[in-house]
Amino acid sequence: MTLADARRSAWVERIKTGAMMGAGVGGAAGLLFGTFEAARYRGIPPSQKIGLIIRNSVGGAFAFGFFLAIGTGIRTLNAESPLEKLQ
Repeated sequence: MTLADARRSAWVERIKTGAMMGAGVGGAAGLLFGTFEAARYRGIPPSQKIGLIIRNSVGGAFAFGFFLAIGTGIRTLNAESPLEKLQ
């Protein structure tokens, strides 16, 4: 494995980690906001309330995960890897 391949795989792993962290934060925020929004509506059945909560959780997880992955990729694009410090 060359140094470029090692940098690329480390960069991809950091993007994956950023996406997972963003999805966790976005899902938790979506769960909170979705629960609050579902509690505000009194006239809808519980199945629609659950759907509203799930929709907010998945939407928040996707949005936060996408933007945190992009931000992590940009931030670490030119970062020096630990392998380069050894040389």
